[in-house]
Amino acid sequence: MKNEIQNNQTTEIMDFPYGWNKGDTCVLITNKAKKSTCEYIVESYDGKYFGVRSHTGLYHRVSPWRMFRTREDAVESLTSQRYGGMSLQ
Repeated sequence: MKNEIQNNQTTEIMDFPYGWNKGDTCVLITNKAKKSTCEYIVESYDGKYFGVRSHTGLYHRVSPWRMFRTREDAVESLTSQRYGGMSLQ
């Protein structure tokens, strides 16, 4: 994990696995049958799970294969064998 602190700013940039960074927006599927999704902000990574927070302030721990870059990618994964942008080939 790479940590950088920018000069004269309190912003900390953290590079997490799978191309995610602290502050990125990810999309999770909230209801498979209805193909509902919700956006979350990536906050942390503990070595196994990502910590994400919703716009309502709820915190969740999620597996990387549940995280998507866009809603379209999330919905597409329901009909294909893809998990979190990772293809099972």
